[in-house]
Amino acid sequence: MLENSQDCSSSPPVAVPNKPRNTDIYEDSLTSRPFGVVLMYFANPWGLLGLLTLPAIVVIHLYHRRYPPLLVAGLHLWGIETHTTTAGRTRERLPITPSLICELLAALALSLVLADPRWGDVGKVVHLVVVLDNSASMSSHPPGLDEKSFRDAAVEELDRRAKRLPRGSVVTLLRTARRPEMLAGPAVPWDEAKPKLDEWRPALPKHDFQPTWDLASQLAAETGELLFLTDVVPDEKVAVPQLMEVVSVGRELENVSISAARWDFNSQTAKGRVFLRLTNHGKRNANVRVAGSVGERTIFQETIALAAGVSSPLEVEVPGGLGRLSITTENIGDGLPLDNRVELIEPKIRTLHVALTLPTDSPAMKAVQRALHGIPDVSLTNAESAELVIAPAQPLPPSKRELAWLGIGPLDASDEARKAAQDLGGPYILEKQNPLLDGLTLSGVVWGGVQPLKLDVAPIITVGQQPLLSRLNGTRTTAYLLNLDFAKSNLADSPDWPILLSNLIELRRDNLPGLRRWNYRLNEEIRFRLLEDASATTTESESIESRPLRLVHHGQQRPLARAPIVEVPPLDEADVYTILDGERPIGEFAVNFFDSEESTLTGLRPGRRDPTEAAASSGFQIDQPLTWMILVGIVLILLAAFADWYVLRPVGRRT
Repeated sequence: MLENSQDCSSSPPVAVPNKPRNTDIYEDSLTSRPFGVVLMYFANPWGLLGLLTLPAIVVIHLYHRRYPPLLVAGLHLWGIETHTTTAGRTRERLPITPSLICELLAALALSLVLADPRWGDVGKVVHLVVVLDNSASMSSHPPGLDEKSFRDAAVEELDRRAKRLPRGSVVTLLRTARRPEMLAGPAVPWDEAKPKLDEWRPALPKHDFQPTWDLASQLAAETGELLFLTDVVPDEKVAVPQLMEVVSVGRELENVSISAARWDFNSQTAKGRVFLRLTNHGKRNANVRVAGSVGERTIFQETIALAAGVSSPLEVEVPGGLGRLSITTENIGDGLPLDNRVELIEPKIRTLHVALTLPTDSPAMKAVQRALHGIPDVSLTNAESAELVIAPAQPLPPSKRELAWLGIGPLDASDEARKAAQDLGGPYILEKQNPLLDGLTLSGVVWGGVQPLKLDVAPIITVGQQPLLSRLNGTRTTAYLLNLDFAKSNLADSPDWPILLSNLIELRRDNLPGLRRWNYRLNEEIRFRLLEDASATTTESESIESRPLRLVHHGQQRPLARAPIVEVPPLDEADVYTILDGERPIGEFAVNFFDSEESTLTGLRPGRRDPTEAAASSGFQIDQPLTWMILVGIVLILLAAFADWYVLRPVGRRT
């Protein structure tokens, strides 16, 4: 990382053109998109066969025999001689009469009504499926009072598109996450979906978009439009849905983040130490002001100079009893406010009560006491109230779920058995996945006093087929057996012995009731054991199973599944949470945002990628069996028929 920063600083400056403002990024691209010519089409083209009646009407009028009107004084004047005999109908010149016009108009209107003409997208609606990038970088805010955050720019872009949709169109809003989340929909009007955007607050670490893309593709099917709003167009190598249009509203920004934070507490000095790591993700040097406070009270404040692309640690001593500490950073031109603040909860002292029942003058007792001396927050007590008992290998411990036990050899303390025991120097086979062996090497260790083991055990350290350290099976007690005689071994003099005992102490401490830790990162696994004496705080009529276990955050509650080991679902919002067992608080913990990839904003760019494949039909047609066109056609037919009747009606007798 230092080499990269040196290369950047030594290279000549490069003029970078000003980036367009977010609100104008896509004006040109949107207004320049081609629109299809509005054309008329017929829903029932077979109805156009009715147009064949038009020439038929014309032919009838061509061959229609017409006689001039003849007025007579009486019917008796008509005689047989007045009848004229002709050879048949003959074609005459087509007279343009009101009757002909009315009949042609009626036939034309009837044919068009049967064909059901439609114009362009009248009656067609669009299902717009929108995928919103829920990554933390979408909440970035360019410097300047007139600038909008990437999230706000995406909302404006979506609002412009929604207003251009045909009347009656519907929208589905999805936001990316490890599991896709539907923000609005499916298929709801824009007026109903738009208020849901207030719930979109991008804050997630880097995650996979593919599950949300797949769901959006299924919802859009082949008739909908698919849109992905993000802050950087995915690389060409990334497989995106073929029907999806990608619009990026991002741009390059500088940013400094708190990339790691930890709070340790020393019970002996009653003071704590806060460890921070600050990272400059930008291309320019930065002077960062770091401050820690409790409410309005400032605990510490420092200014650190950070070169481009460099991380720097910061360690600060803080007094005990603060409870909660807010740490903030300030930097001119910083683009992402989300990673400039962390909340830390002061660690609680979790004292482990240990009982030593080894013989007072034995080498094993001396080795254990010497190792425990360097392990903090350990209290020696009697076996009845202890959470961990370190005892001789015989007798075996009782079966109790809340008890941990370490038995130290020799397995058989008789002189004959001890003389027959073996001294082994390896090679040692270690079960590396077991946390009890973290940091162990056993280099140069002579494992003395090993005796045959006939118990049902799960080996952890072995030499050949001989178990040296194993866990007992068939008991509820977490019991370990050390097949070793300290009088014949140099394990107590090696660095592996205090490491092994410390691992055992911390494993048992983690298994104590209550929270194991108080500060986590987003999406980190959070597990804890319920308080064993929780039933003592309830009335006799209230059972443990009926008492709700809840996770409380900003007044909102989420139920947790009650179990001996409770697992909190992954949390996607950085803040402080409280766990309640009924009305009794178990504890509170903080979740913070730490993600260097999301905090790096120098790779963000505005852009747009069109779908690689056009949809078969952009939208779907609403079925309208009785449209306004049919009503107009029926009225025209009635008017034409009435006009034809009016023209051909019998003329009244003249006087």
